[in-house]
Order: sequence, then structure tokens, then C-alpha cells
Amino acid sequence: MKRKLLLSAVLIISMMLLFTGCHLANTTFTPKDSLAVHFLDVGQGDSILLVDHDDTMLIDGGNPENGDDVVKYLKSLGITQLDYVVATHNHADHAGGLTDVVEKLAVSNLYVTNSKETSSSKNLIAAAKAKNVPVSTPSPGTALSFGGSTIDFLGPLSVHEDVNDDSIVMKVTHGSHRFLLTGDMEAAAEKELLAQNLDLAADVLKVGHHGSATSTGYVFLRAVNPRYAVISCGKNNDYGHPHKETLSRLNDVGSTIFRTDLLGTIVATSEGDQLTFNKTGITPTQPYQEVDNGLAATTNSVSETPASTATAETATYIGNKNSKVYHLPSCSGLPKESNRIYLNSLEEVHAQGLTPCGICKPPS
Repeated sequence: MKRKLLLSAVLIISMMLLFTGCHLANTTFTPKDSLAVHFLDVGQGDSILLVDHDDTMLIDGGNPENGDDVVKYLKSLGITQLDYVVATHNHADHAGGLTDVVEKLAVSNLYVTNSKETSSSKNLIAAAKAKNVPVSTPSPGTALSFGGSTIDFLGPLSVHEDVNDDSIVMKVTHGSHRFLLTGDMEAAAEKELLAQNLDLAADVLKVGHHGSATSTGYVFLRAVNPRYAVISCGKNNDYGHPHKETLSRLNDVGSTIFRTDLLGTIVATSEGDQLTFNKTGITPTQPYQEVDNGLAATTNSVSETPASTATAETATYIGNKNSKVYHLPSCSGLPKESNRIYLNSLEEVHAQGLTPCGICKPPS
């Protein structure tokens, strides 16, 4: 009886170990013909890992104190070598943690932006030179073959006074799925990209500057028209990121929002015609609408209806030409002046085919 009990115990323990091993393997397993995009939780900072077949790219590494945790995360996936490391710009919350990565892992290429140096960028370049890692700046308009994906470098198009606008901007395409990664790009750089009439449409937008109200403007957002938006920010951060204005704009276009401060590390996987996430995002109150051309959506009028007689001073409701959403005049998420439609009544709202804002919840 004792022998049987002992054998049973050994069998149970073996099965538990086998199950645990399988669980860990499934956690880190990336399907062969897929692109996995890991949005790492590095607090108030950015760090994104791309894995496609045997190719690997780390975009930003959070603050200097995040470097060791980023290295541990990579090693937990079995990654000890990176084909590409990218510092989107020189601020500490993006470039700071990459020094540890370059020092502790094998890195084949380092991409940096042409911008004002900081202590973080100097430390990173010094670490790369110490290990003879080639350092270069990708030119806008160039493309990189990455596993089964293509990475197009879109920006920055010029050097700016604000280092945030010098962020390297990349569009990653895997099959029919597109990811737009923007660093801390703000309004000035967004306008430059729009002026080039580039194809900015993407399924997933890495929201610029941690969800700051100074990024992700309505015109840019309508050109991208993302079904999903990922915001990397720290819990209870001092900046109040993400700002309510940005959340309102994302809601207006029907984007499902994923936040690292609420969900931790987020992994999106593009495989065939399937795009999946390991976490559940925040469902928008407004429906997502497909558009044939995101750029066209910024210029088309809402509908061919008689103009309202309402003014900024007398309007009962304020509509948005781009998102087709209407607000109360007191709403915190009002569009900029050039995109507003002033309306007197719900009849005029309905004639324009607008839908109510999910923030101020006007009558419908």
C-alpha cells in the first residue's frame, strides 16, 4: 500500500511538473508564421519588442532603472541576441534602459535619432561603441525586411526644437495587419507626416507620448483610423497620462484601448488573418468604422444637409466633422475649432448622422 501511494505521489508530481512546463512554454511560444509585438510594462516609459521568425527588434527600454528588468524579460523568452535595438529618441524614459540591454546582450545594430544629445543617449552610444555595435540613423522612406514582416521608417522628417518630435516613427506590416509605432511624436511631427500624404492607416496605434493631449490629434487619428490603441504609461504618474482629451478622441473613432498602467505587459500577435491580444482592452462607446482611405476621412464633410444657423455662442450641441460624434458645449473632449459643427437641436444632430459622445453623454 505504501509503495502504491508513493508511486501515485510521484506520478502526480510528474504530471504537475509536465503541466507547468507546458504552461510556461505556451506563455513564451511564438507561432512560426507570426509577428508578436510585446508592449512591455516599464512604468512611465516605452519599451516594445518585435519578434518575427528568428528576427528580433527592441524599440526603447524605459528608464535607466528599467534596463535590468527588460533584460530579464528578454531572457525569459529565450532571447539573448537582438538583431536591432532602436532608441526612438533621446529622453531617459525611452533610451535610458537600453544601455543595460546593449551591455548584457548581443546586439547586431543600434538605430538612433538625429537629435539633441542627453546623458541617456551618450551612455547608450558609449556602450555600443565599447562592444563595436554599428550605430546608424534610418532614413525616412526606407524599408527593412524583418522575418515575414516589413518595417517602413516614416519619420522624423526634420530636426525639431522639441526632442519628442524627433522620434523615429515606424510602420510594421505583417500580412494584412499594420502597427504604427510613434515614440513620443507630437502635433508638429504629426502634421509633417500628414503633409506627405503617407499611408498612415494602421490596425494598432502605439499612442504617442504616453497618451498626452499634445499628441494624437483628430486629423492624424482619422488618417490612422486604428481599431486598437496601446498606451504605455506608469500607474498614477505625475503627468496625468493618459490625458482625458486623448482618451476621448480615441473613443470617438471607436478604438479599443490597452493601457500598460492598468493591464501590465500587452502582447499583440498577428498570425494569418487573426490579430489577437493577451489582455482585454477597454471597449469604446462609439462604433469603429472602416474607411477606404484614412486621409480622405480628414477632408470629407459629414453629410450634404442644410447648414445650421447655430454659432459658437448659441449652439446646443457641437459636432465633429471627422469622428461624426456630437458633444455638449461643456465637454472636455471637444474637437479643435476647424473641425466643429455648431447645432441648435437634436433634429439637426440626427440630420447630420452624428452619434453621442461617450464622455459627456448628450441626449440622443
